[in-house]
Amino acid sequence: MIELLVVIAIIAILAALLMPALASAKEKGRQSACINNVRQQTLAVLMYADENSDFLPPTAYNDANGEEVDWPSLLDPYLHYVAKIHFCPSDRSSKTNSYGLNELTFVDLTDPDPPPATRLAAFHSTSTTIMQGDIGTEDDFVTPRPDTLKLTAPGSDLNDDEDARPSTRHAKRCDLGFMDGHGEHLLLRQFYTNQIPVDQWFMP
Repeated sequence: MIELLVVIAIIAILAALLMPALASAKEKGRQSACINNVRQQTLAVLMYADENSDFLPPTAYNDANGEEVDWPSLLDPYLHYVAKIHFCPSDRSSKTNSYGLNELTFVDLTDPDPPPATRLAAFHSTSTTIMQGDIGTEDDFVTPRPDTLKLTAPGSDLNDDEDARPSTRHAKRCDLGFMDGHGEHLLLRQFYTNQIPVDQWFMP
């Protein structure tokens, strides 16, 4: 009986030691799936531009029937209509979308008097300009703000129902896609907070 209790105790200790490592490995897998989603959507945006005279897709527009069409739907033809690509595996709050387009780069045609769509040729540095990334928080970067569409720049307010701050769902990092097609996972302090100039990663 004592020997059995000793064995059970040893197994419990080993399990306690292994659990953090297993949890970390599981999250690493989710992060890999997320950055893959980001890359696929980033390439889909570039394919859209290639087929639309170099113009980037809007974050949203109203169709002929007055119905709002959002950017994930515009990319679906280039993503073979695989809905899960629009979801981060670590996002437990959103039901329609986990990612947002850079609000200073992509126009919202549902806004009153919107500017013209941005062209790829307008970018000074595609490798350092954010296209899209993990979103879904309020100004505190903690409180959930799910199912939004626009990654709000640091210098902008959350003044639209579709705006949100970045979400650091992956070990305090945010998965991001850049205008040249590459992806990175960065800490907030690396691209969002305390930047000089404040919107340097978001301006075309």
